[in-house]
This record gives sequence, structure tokens and C-alpha cells, in this order.
Amino acid sequence: MRILITGASGFVGKRLALRLLGEGHEVILFSRKNPGLPTAFIKGDVLDRKASEKCFKKMPDIIYHLAASLDETDPLLEKVNIEGMKNFLRKGIKRFILLSSVGVLGESKFPLSEDMPQNPETRYEKSKAAQERILMESGIPFTIIRSTIIYGPNSFWKRIILAAKKGYPMIGSGKNFWHLVHIDDVIEALILALKKEAENEIFNIADGDPKTYGEIYEEICRALGAKMTEKKIPVLAALLYAKIMEIAGKSDVTTRTSSIRRLVRNRIVDISKARSVLGYEPKVSFEEGIRRTIKELGIK
Repeated sequence: MRILITGASGFVGKRLALRLLGEGHEVILFSRKNPGLPTAFIKGDVLDRKASEKCFKKMPDIIYHLAASLDETDPLLEKVNIEGMKNFLRKGIKRFILLSSVGVLGESKFPLSEDMPQNPETRYEKSKAAQERILMESGIPFTIIRSTIIYGPNSFWKRIILAAKKGYPMIGSGKNFWHLVHIDDVIEALILALKKEAENEIFNIADGDPKTYGEIYEEICRALGAKMTEKKIPVLAALLYAKIMEIAGKSDVTTRTSSIRRLVRNRIVDISKARSVLGYEPKVSFEEGIRRTIKELGIK
């Protein structure tokens, strides 16, 4: 098949492209940065309509739309995520596969299933909810993959792991569930989304064994051979400190109000639909995945 990937130089995009190329598909990459893979590449920003038009000189069978802004401080977040996706919606596409977020369902003490009402809280989550609605109303055959937070060897997780190594304090009780998914399992889910059974369906994707924030922190420290921090900070105090850092222009991924709220949110995801319809089965446990991540990042 002829497959277009937007956001092709990103954490998910490059790995997905390699997998699809390995399976013999014709792959076209669209991104602001050349991922350096042996296939067709179109340079452009998703907001550049003229650049997006280059992708349709020959209509792709499938589009994987991965390009997105995740930064809650980005003034263009909504425009990039919503208008950027619209630039790739075309009649004649056999399937438009969107990588969305379980964040559109909000917070819950019970496992979140695909048919639950949407309750997005952050700017990013609201933009993903808007993407889903626009896609479903477009009349284009679709598949929506709602992922939990993806972990693996990238700069985001490198900062988190190094913060844990330095004894970054626990925010709140640590008892809230923080359901994750390894990058390899996300790629597998995106490949399974090509199945006919996935057409016009939404699927939640996550690890098979949800863990609490405290358990995740403890496992990271265990994998590092580091002592688990005994320091704890109340949530409100952490949010106040993060706000001060943001105003001072000194915040990073570990000291943003959006990051603090994400840490202390309670979320467990029901993946039974993906298991039964797609045959999805998460293969990477967090214990294995975080050790692999630390090794691939070269952290000692």
C-alpha cells in the first residue's frame, strides 16, 4: 500500500516508518525535519497548505496522522493539532489513522472504555477531542488509536529518568494510577489498525499491567540502582512552585503545571476492545521497558 506518515521524524513516526518499510509498503514521509530514511520525503509544516498538497499528487491509500504539538505552553497548539490535521483530510483516502490520546476521556477511578463520554481537561486533550470529532464527521474511513502516555528512549523520558536519579520529590501520595504504554506496543497497535475490522472504530491502547505513580517511580529507581526518594511535596505546593517557575521563564518538563497535573491524575484504561477486535496484546512490561529505555539512552 501507499502510506503517508505525518510527523515522520518524531518518536513514533520514525519507528512506524521503519516497520512499514520492512513490511514492503510504499511509504511517504512528511515532516519539518528529514528523518533520513530510505524512502520519499516531503519537507513541510502541517499548517502549510501548499506543502501538504505535495502529498496528494498521487493519492495515498492510508494516512497515519501523528504530527502534533504536545506543549501546553505552545500558543499554536490548537492551530497545529486541529487546522494541521484538516490540511490532510481528503476524500478518496481508504483510511485515515489518527494517533489520539486517552486524555480525551479525562480522569477516572474506574477503567476508561472507548464508549465513555469525553471529558478532556488540558488544551492538548481538548485539541485531540476536536480532532476526533472532525475526523468522524469528515466521511473519510478512519481508525482512532487512543494511547496513554508513551514511554521509551526519547528526550522527554531522559529528563524524567535523570530527575528520578537526582531524587526528584514525589508529588502527592503516589497512589494514583498512571497507566503507560511502551513505544513498541504503540507501533504494534498502529500496524494492527490497518485491519479491515478497525475501520471506523476507536481503540484504547495501554500496557497490560497498570501501575501507580509511586510504583513507576520506584521501578525507575530500581532499574537505575538508585535509592528511592523519601521526599514528598503536597500537590498544591508543587503547582504553586511550577507556576512561579513558568512566570520566571525557568520551567522545564518536570516543573510545569501541566506536568504536575498529569503526574497526580488517576487514570486506568480498558484495552479489552483492542484485544478482542485487533488482537492487540501488550508485550513489553514496564519493568522490561524502563530497563531497555535506560540502556538505550545510555544512562548509568
